Amino acid sequence: MSDFKNEKPKQVCYIYKNGFKQKDTHPDFKSVIKITPDFLQQMVNFIKSDTRVEKGVDVSVAMWNRISNNEKKTEYYYTVLEIDDYQLKKELASQQAVDSVNAESSVKFEDDEEIPF
Repeated sequence: MSDFKNEKPKQVCYIYKNGFKQKDTHPDFKSVIKITPDFLQQMVNFIKSDTRVEKGVDVSVAMWNRISNNEKKTEYYYTVLEIDDYQLKKELASQQAVDSVNAESSVKFEDDEEIPF
């Protein structure tokens, strides 16, 4: 994980009520999120440094309900996307613990009589 920066890049977007909704099956809110090159590069670096079998980037999504300052007072969600490395750190810590136990259990005795059982 040495290539991954500690500061997490954030991607901000705004999600508005879907003004084109005509059926219940259409989404209530909709938006387009433009991913910046910096955010995309951080995702690529994250995947390149990921040593897990199932590689991927978890993206955390946080949303705040807001009302615009214009005359329409349009309701929208201020949304922030962040690379979430919590699960990766948890899995790596677990793997390191298993590796440590395996290393300790593979100690060889020079004389079989030292084995306590």
